[in-house]
Amino acid sequence: MLKKQLALILALCMATSVAGCGNSEKNADSKGNDSSESGDKKVVSFYSWSENAEQDFDKAVIAQYEKENSDVDVQEVFVPYAEYLSKMNTMAAADSMPDVFKLPEGSVLEWGSKDAVLDLAPLYEKKGINLEETTLDSTIFKTGDSVWGVGCNVATLALYYNKDLLKEAGIEFPSTDAENPWTWEEFVENARKLTKDSSGKTPEQSGFDVDNVSVYGTMMPTDWNVFMPLLYTNGAAIASDDGTELKINSKEGLEVIQSIADLSTKNQCAPSLAMAKGAFADKTTMLMNGQVAMLIDGSWALGNYSNEAFDVGVAQIPAFDHPANMSWGAGICMSPKDAENEEAFDFFCYYTDFNNAIKASKENEVALGGLPHTVNVFDGGENEKAWMSTYTTVDETQNCEAFRNILQQENTRVGENVTLKNFPVIVDNTIVPLLDNVWLGEQSAEEALKGVDVSSELQGTWD
Repeated sequence: MLKKQLALILALCMATSVAGCGNSEKNADSKGNDSSESGDKKVVSFYSWSENAEQDFDKAVIAQYEKENSDVDVQEVFVPYAEYLSKMNTMAAADSMPDVFKLPEGSVLEWGSKDAVLDLAPLYEKKGINLEETTLDSTIFKTGDSVWGVGCNVATLALYYNKDLLKEAGIEFPSTDAENPWTWEEFVENARKLTKDSSGKTPEQSGFDVDNVSVYGTMMPTDWNVFMPLLYTNGAAIASDDGTELKINSKEGLEVIQSIADLSTKNQCAPSLAMAKGAFADKTTMLMNGQVAMLIDGSWALGNYSNEAFDVGVAQIPAFDHPANMSWGAGICMSPKDAENEEAFDFFCYYTDFNNAIKASKENEVALGGLPHTVNVFDGGENEKAWMSTYTTVDETQNCEAFRNILQQENTRVGENVTLKNFPVIVDNTIVPLLDNVWLGEQSAEEALKGVDVSSELQGTWD
């Protein structure tokens, strides 16, 4: 029966929303799915799509685990991201899954619904681990009482700002308290103050030259993973909690989408869509160069600023009605055949404990892959200091505190990219193309979205 269920996966089109791709595959066809003896050692196979710095980090954690567990040989395989799900589908159909492996966040619950990954709940229970007490809820992939995967780090959204530009404009920095972000109105007001044309005039001044802007106050957050949490701040979403009704075209949803477009088309404090995809495509560089003063971006961008020793500011995203955000991450899963594989689960637990990530980062001088998802890192003491100390080029203490507060804010939720069935079809294929007309100012949000009918695509959530 299990083999039949696994074979069905070949027909699935899995969500592929996690960014990135690998560039090497090491002995991919030589790995079996069971741990086996390698001389006197137990072999655990591990598959990932990571590349470059992320791959260096994976290797560092693996080397550290092997150093601490000399009787285990973890054999890692890195498959290019563009080929990764196809490879996993083929291995699942052949009943030869690796012991431990990554899955894109949009795929974990779908695979779990077909028993194509191992239910980890009994293993945690046997080991006496209460996962809800040790791990941020947004990085536990679960349906009912079953646990299908756990994150190895977490991503969220933040407002990044150029401190020097805010100081020059006499604008007080936004608070690092995630419960007290700027309102959307305050954000727009400050973005207009920060926007300047070649003669130094702002959009609030007579004679402002919109065609010769030297500094933009912000950029339109037009990517779905950036505007979704803004929807949450206004009591809206892509779809209803049960995934059966579209909510982005509600009054609250339309207000958010229109307000984003107005940053460029009405308030003149953000570059056009064409500019954002062209000259301003490298958002991080634009902010560091002082061509953009503020922008909403993912937590992964902190590493880019830190690597350049740029002292960036970080705060909770602006709120329409109330503070909110989203968090997510790739899932780490196990083969359905590994229910009795103690070595594989031991490595799984080690890899998904962010304290070990911190240790590997410091000892091997490699960058962390994301934010902590392990609760005890936020202890206000030694663990938290250890995490913050991994940033060596600039003091990121305040920014780490800001991200900690965002992750722990009560309205930070799992993104619909994880929970909503058929997410790519609904969002990438339907909503995103329609929104281009809004960002360009060719249609209002209401004109573009009010009559959208995706009732045939809405299939609920995975839970």
